[in-house]
Amino acid sequence: MAERMLEANGIEIWTEDFGDPNDPPVLLIMGATAQGIYWPDELIEGLVERGRYVIRYDNRDVGQSTCCDFAESPYTLDDMARDAVGVLDGYGLESAHVAGASMGGMIVQALVIQHRSRVRAATIIMSSPLSGGGEEMPDLAADDLPGPSQEFMEQLMANMLSTDTDTREGKIEQRIRAFEVLAGSVEPFDRERQRDVATREVDRAKNFAAMNNHPLAIAQSTPADRRELLSGVDVPTLVVHGTEDPILPYPHGEALAQTIPGAQLFTMEGAGHQMPMMYMTELLDRMVALEGG
Repeated sequence: MAERMLEANGIEIWTEDFGDPNDPPVLLIMGATAQGIYWPDELIEGLVERGRYVIRYDNRDVGQSTCCDFAESPYTLDDMARDAVGVLDGYGLESAHVAGASMGGMIVQALVIQHRSRVRAATIIMSSPLSGGGEEMPDLAADDLPGPSQEFMEQLMANMLSTDTDTREGKIEQRIRAFEVLAGSVEPFDRERQRDVATREVDRAKNFAAMNNHPLAIAQSTPADRRELLSGVDVPTLVVHGTEDPILPYPHGEALAQTIPGAQLFTMEGAGHQMPMMYMTELLDRMVALEGG
């Protein structure tokens, strides 16, 4: 594996690759507020073992990538999709299997809609066809799609109010708690695993608070509902969603799978807004099968 900084769209993007560059490429796009290091090692190693060349990167405003003044330079999911294209360009790749988690799944949707030629296959994990709203927080609900659970919103607010993020340990603890409330019941929450990644996250962040620009970017993105555009997509697609997702409830995943022609739905029973280890082997096998094994 090797780390590399790339320039694209007027910003610098931190990237890291794994495996043989001659193998079919997979580009991993992480979700809101989370750095590229949140992709599980087991997923990356499993893809490499299955003959895939894997690239992950930090979205703008997290990790080692450029941090923005959102008030002066606002951006949307479309801009972040262009960042992903910039990563492909930086590695000399005409196209790739793109996989995105949560907001990363929204970026994948923007890619298949606007940059079809760059996408061989798409994996959309714990995401939604919705965005927009125009306020400081995106409106992730529609008449037929429920928004975040009330319990989750109360836990999220309590976490924000109870944790001192002025200290390194406070930042780490806040991130642990944030991911704990996202987890489902399918397997125990691995607090030590989360502490490890949160510690690395805090220590490598150029501007830890800049992550909070991501919800603003989602809120300012259009259209508010991508389903009409997705109904014409012809990309082999795997939709992955947990039945206990508290922020983007399971019907969001169902809606994506029902809208994108030919899309497969992989339901993770008991999973929250997460990628449980117990489903990792099946997830890997399904991802590889999208391109014919």
